[in-house]
Amino acid sequence: MKAKRLKNTVTFIVVALSALIIVRLYLPYWALHTVNQKLSDMGEYTGHIESVDIDIYRGAYQLQKLSFSKVKGDHQVPFLRIDNIDIALSWRALFKGEILADLSLDSPQVNFVDSNQAANAQSGKGGDWKGVVEGLIPITISKITLNDGRIAFRNFDSTPPVNIQLTELHAEVTNLTNIAGQDGKRVADLKLNAKLLNSASMNIGAQFDPFVSNDFRISLKTDSVSLPLLNDFAQAYANFDFRAGTGEVISELKASGGKLNGYVKPLFKDVDILDWEQDAVKDNDGLFQLSWEGLSGGLAGLFTNNNSDKVATQINITGSLNNPEISAFDAVIEALKNAFIEAFDNKFEGLPIDE
Repeated sequence: MKAKRLKNTVTFIVVALSALIIVRLYLPYWALHTVNQKLSDMGEYTGHIESVDIDIYRGAYQLQKLSFSKVKGDHQVPFLRIDNIDIALSWRALFKGEILADLSLDSPQVNFVDSNQAANAQSGKGGDWKGVVEGLIPITISKITLNDGRIAFRNFDSTPPVNIQLTELHAEVTNLTNIAGQDGKRVADLKLNAKLLNSASMNIGAQFDPFVSNDFRISLKTDSVSLPLLNDFAQAYANFDFRAGTGEVISELKASGGKLNGYVKPLFKDVDILDWEQDAVKDNDGLFQLSWEGLSGGLAGLFTNNNSDKVATQINITGSLNNPEISAFDAVIEALKNAFIEAFDNKFEGLPIDE
């Protein structure tokens, strides 16, 4: 009797282990097919994953080579690409009786594209991103970590083409599921650092309610960056270029109750707008362009602090995030882009000087 019972036990263990092995071998292929099926229909964008790996012992799985592209239009770069996403159970949350996930994204790349043709522009608008997250991550997210990311603002149609990038981006988002405080609000935290144009350090901090899209506070600061690195942007959007100079930016934005308020404060130093020989001979600029750049350079000198050779101004930002046709993210990006262009234009018009 004992021998028979032992034999049955061994048989059960072998069958169970065999079943687990079969499930482990088949599960990634099933998951890959299921995920790609969900990503194929997400509004104006479509997504694809090359492979899925599952670590049963860690309670984790990895999505590898994830990319999202806009369906319509002529697009030279994907909107989003991530080399690897690791989705793991949060053991610290599990010990507290909660089932939460920690996400780690390796080499995420986002490409915002501006264009005169709406079909060629890509900002993420029109994609069912909430559905994607819910489909890929069936449990609640607690923490997100970004490693060695890249964000680009590009315009392939402008003259010259624009390609401004944040590289070496590292970020951490925490408290995504913290319980409401005494005031009834949830506050998540974002800390981000990156390199602007592979040159200047940029730091961003933010506090926001993860369940409300128009309730947040953002602070941004960049170290000094060489202005000639921005010439493509300046020529395309403001019709002039820099020969020399540096610039840094401080900005704070706050949204509450659908109202956006804040400021962008650029500080420029040793600005040199025009090299007559370079512009007239090498660039073949016309008389109007030379006159404009010469006037810009002259005014920059006129309103510069003679002791520090700095030009400073503060651009106030106000707006509404309640327009149902425009997402809160799009509204903030548009406000910042307009402020950035205004900084170039207005600094040549005698704005207050930082003494």
